[in-house]
Amino acid sequence: MKTMRTCLFVAFACYVIYLCPSIAAQEIKYPSPDGRFALRITQPKDDEYHPTVELIEKDSGKVMVTLHSVSDTELFDASESVLVWSADSKSVAYGFQDSPPGVRVVSRGAVVCFWNGSGFDKVFLPENLPVPDIKFPNKKGGYEKPYGGGVKPLRWLKSGDLEMSSEDEVMLRGKTYTGVLQFTISFDAQHHASVKNIGKTKTKVSK
Repeated sequence: MKTMRTCLFVAFACYVIYLCPSIAAQEIKYPSPDGRFALRITQPKDDEYHPTVELIEKDSGKVMVTLHSVSDTELFDASESVLVWSADSKSVAYGFQDSPPGVRVVSRGAVVCFWNGSGFDKVFLPENLPVPDIKFPNKKGGYEKPYGGGVKPLRWLKSGDLEMSSEDEVMLRGKTYTGVLQFTISFDAQHHASVKNIGKTKTKVSK
């Protein structure tokens, strides 16, 4: 009997060890102001660049909307994911970085979701969002090397508009120039998005 128990234990241990590499790790963060919803990131152990990112109901775990799926072809860095909630928890902006960890040239984007009474509907932002206008002092004989950029959500305003940031980073003659500007997105009754209130570019220079 003791030998049989030992064999069963060894078999079970081997079964667990075999499964462990594929067990997914989950992280839940960015709860809504009313505490009902949150962001859930499910990270497969054997495929770190294809996580699943979902907006869920916290108590039940019910998926409200899938923001990134394991079946997506793009390599994706889930650690950069962020949610920005409106005060009434009915509007949320999802910011993401759609390039893998360790890649120097990055790309950031955003999707907005609105509560429809039973779930959240995705609203995609306009394609041609504002881009910083970086000013280079005495630009002569240099080649600009892009390091990436994109947009990220900052906050919801009382008016219902979404304030966002647009960033662009390039290297020129050994210095890194980072241009940042802020702008707002407004939404009509059907949640169609339009750009307004574009600020001025602020440029940071570093070596």
